[in-house]
Amino acid sequence: MLAFEAAAKHQSFTNAASELALSESAISRQITMLEEQLGLKLFHRIKKRVTLTRAGERYSKQVAQILDQIERDMLNIMAHGGQRDVLELAVLPSFCSQWMIPRLPSFYERYPDITINAHAHSVMFMFKDTNYDAAIHFGQPNWPGAEADFLFKEDVVMVGKPQILRQKQIKVAEDVLNHTLLHLSSRSEAWRNWFDENSLAEADAIQGSRFELFSLLISAACAGLGIALIPRYLISKELKEKNLEIVDHVTETTQNAYYLVYPDKNLIDNSSLLNFRNWLQEEVKTYQECK
Repeated sequence: MLAFEAAAKHQSFTNAASELALSESAISRQITMLEEQLGLKLFHRIKKRVTLTRAGERYSKQVAQILDQIERDMLNIMAHGGQRDVLELAVLPSFCSQWMIPRLPSFYERYPDITINAHAHSVMFMFKDTNYDAAIHFGQPNWPGAEADFLFKEDVVMVGKPQILRQKQIKVAEDVLNHTLLHLSSRSEAWRNWFDENSLAEADAIQGSRFELFSLLISAACAGLGIALIPRYLISKELKEKNLEIVDHVTETTQNAYYLVYPDKNLIDNSSLLNFRNWLQEEVKTYQECK
């Protein structure tokens, strides 16, 4: 596999041999043995040149992915086998960057021998199919095969750039009807729900730009591109620095919430997860008291 991957990458047995510190004839023998096992040709051999066949091109992509995964698995088990405990978390990017990471120094002060690896993940998955110990989930507490610890609900506010709000004389919810709306792609009904709750059913809740991440939506609002609905906890800095201003101070508390989810057996034999869970609950309590 290594010989084939190197030869496919370089389109050369000579360069593959140099990379793997083998002889060119050894690479050639390895490729020939692989072709015999597969029962098909992986390379066209024209004089001293080699090029991938169609089957070889397709197989080279699969082999490269397999070898990459093997390397990641090796590094992962090496990390877990060391003296430090490693906690693998699947996290929501905005929650992680804006809420969790700024609080992590206190975790490391208390647990210096635990390392947290955060992986961006926004959709549900089966824990048994991954190496994740836990995940941060937004929605309802119905993750298949997992326990869900409630963290907190969202307080969503309508915000815009202060200069734009003054220029357009936007002071209350009704004033945004003729202004550009900014949307988060994964929450396509946010503006429609907002208008319905404020008895503005005739409003055009579809117009305006869409953004994949809250970080992009926040940047767009700060740049004055339009009005956005954003969870208050994500923009505390922007509000404090007057880069954003709340319109009408109407707050919507969503029905969905943030949860820490994990297979129930993980708490039994994973002390790192238990410590992280306890720390997270303490941080949430402090956050709620300071709101």
